[in-house]
Formats: sequence, C-alpha cells, structure tokens
Amino acid sequence: MTAVSQEQVTLTTYVHDGSLDGPVLSDVQITGQDAAGNTFQGTTDSNGAASFSGVPGTWAFTFTKDGYDTLNLNYEVNETQEAAAFLQEASPSQGEAASQGEATTEPQAQATLTVDVHDGSLDGALLPGVQITGQDAGGNTFQGTTDSNGAAAFSGVPGTWAFTFTKDGYDTLNLNYSVNETQEAAAYLLKAT
Repeated sequence: MTAVSQEQVTLTTYVHDGSLDGPVLSDVQITGQDAAGNTFQGTTDSNGAASFSGVPGTWAFTFTKDGYDTLNLNYEVNETQEAAAFLQEASPSQGEAASQGEATTEPQAQATLTVDVHDGSLDGALLPGVQITGQDAGGNTFQGTTDSNGAAAFSGVPGTWAFTFTKDGYDTLNLNYSVNETQEAAAYLLKAT
C-alpha cells in the first residue's frame, strides 16, 4: 500500500485595524481549519501577517484580539496566496459585532425602490407624510417619509423587503415587495374606521 500526500498550499493573511486601508495589527490570535479539517493557529507579527499551510479548498478562520470584535471568515485557498482582513474595535454599546471584511468579497449589489403611496386606492390622491419603515433582504433596516408627491425611495440588498406604512387617521399597512432591481411600486392606505 502506498500513501500519497496531499498537496499543501500556504496562505499569508494580513490583518488591519478598522478597514482594509487601516494600519496593520500585530498580536492577533488566528485559529482555523484547512479543507481537510486539520487545525492551525498562529499570531500576527509586527507586519500584521501570519502564514498557514494546509490542504487546498475552503479554510475557516477565527481572528481574536483584546479590544476588538471576534471575526469569523472562510477563505477559498486553492494556491499559495495572500489575503487581508480587518477587525473593528469592540463597541460596548452595540450588541452585535460589526466586524466583517475579506479582500476577496464583493460588496453586495444594491437596488432602489421608489414607493408611491395613495389615499384609498391606487387611483387615489398621493399621500405625503406617510411614515415608512422596513427591512431589505440583507436584514438592514430603513425608514423614511413620503414627500409632497407621496413618494419615498429606499436602497438596499435585492430580494424580499418588508414594509410598514403608518399615517395618523389611516390603518397601518404591512407589505412585502420583491425588489430585485431598481424599480417603482405603489401602495394605498385606507382611512381608519
């Protein structure tokens, strides 16, 4: 029986403070697993870098440093290469970690929805002053108020968006829109009975 060793590749990760353009961070603890499940660990040096070797494929990383939010990332490592990540300073007032970032990640596409709100029916007069709150497909919240033309525009991650429309003297309306591109939509509110 002969054993064939799996090819090894090396990933050098540079860790920055606050953004990919921020200063490098030394003493960041990095742990993870290569594509075969082999674990690794290390600490960034004075250049903010740490190198790891393992089996090619998807590698999982966890970055930790005192005073910073923990960051979990997956990298696709198929050849010896370099990558970058950044850590956000821990914010005691926020319950959620704001840290995310990876040199190979594209920002999510954005779509814009302009909503026209009418009185009583889609043929009714346009309603200014309607409070609109909601959430895009990425879970990001938004809010706004219709202008003098009864319109309000929102941008966010494409997919199904949830909306709530409120105005004194009218019933509250909850709607979901499928927003996959920049587009317009209409809604109407009924007078409260």
